[in-house]
Amino acid sequence: MKPEPDETAFEWIRSGRRARVKRDSPEWKGYVVSHLIPPAFGAYAKVLHPIGASYEFVDHPLSPAENEILNIPSCEPLRSFVINRRANPAGERIKWKELADLLGVPFAPAICHEWYRKKMEDPWCWPRLLSGPGEGSLRAEDCKELASVLEAFTEGQDCFFRYSDIPFYASRNDGKPKLWRAALSQIMNLPNTGGYLVGPEYWWPTEKNWCICSEYDLSFTVVAGPGNLIARLLASQVLECIEVTPDTRIDSLAPMP
Repeated sequence: MKPEPDETAFEWIRSGRRARVKRDSPEWKGYVVSHLIPPAFGAYAKVLHPIGASYEFVDHPLSPAENEILNIPSCEPLRSFVINRRANPAGERIKWKELADLLGVPFAPAICHEWYRKKMEDPWCWPRLLSGPGEGSLRAEDCKELASVLEAFTEGQDCFFRYSDIPFYASRNDGKPKLWRAALSQIMNLPNTGGYLVGPEYWWPTEKNWCICSEYDLSFTVVAGPGNLIARLLASQVLECIEVTPDTRIDSLAPMP
């Protein structure tokens, strides 16, 4: 594992991805997958970052009088779902698909957590009863599983791992290498915490046969590669994935089907 001072290794992504239009422009029609990753791969998927049940609101409820004064909603059916989750062998992790079925949200490629909020009695029901999904990086368990799947499609190549250009992150990471080169097996040894705010934004192997992007404000990670790689991800028992295309919306204003 070593810093890579030559930024030209990232140029194929920088120049190959679709140019963004500012959101306040009359030409803006949303952001799509190809704004993150070049549209040069056979298949694409979103790895959905985990959602968890949260029990603080359940275990320490306000009194009926306090709820009435503060106009706090019942948050049903989500509240009952979270309470019942404690007895579920699956634990506190809640799949996006489960939540979609509960709230009547389409489990469609452009899905985002804002779709759920629109279906709730009150948007504050989410932070009262759910934690996550995390933004900008994968949790350790999902990162390991993703690397395990990718190993068969990497064949011993070195990989590049690049940190974000977003000014806030770049300034906080000032003086630290932005691009690293390492074996895929070393992903868990990268400096995800040693002064960096989040993990690497992009991963890709030297032959560019797959690419990953965990953008700083997205609650999912986008993976691009051959069709059999994406099929492996969709079949994972650890990761929750949904197939997308280069034209799938990734912004929180994407319309619900």
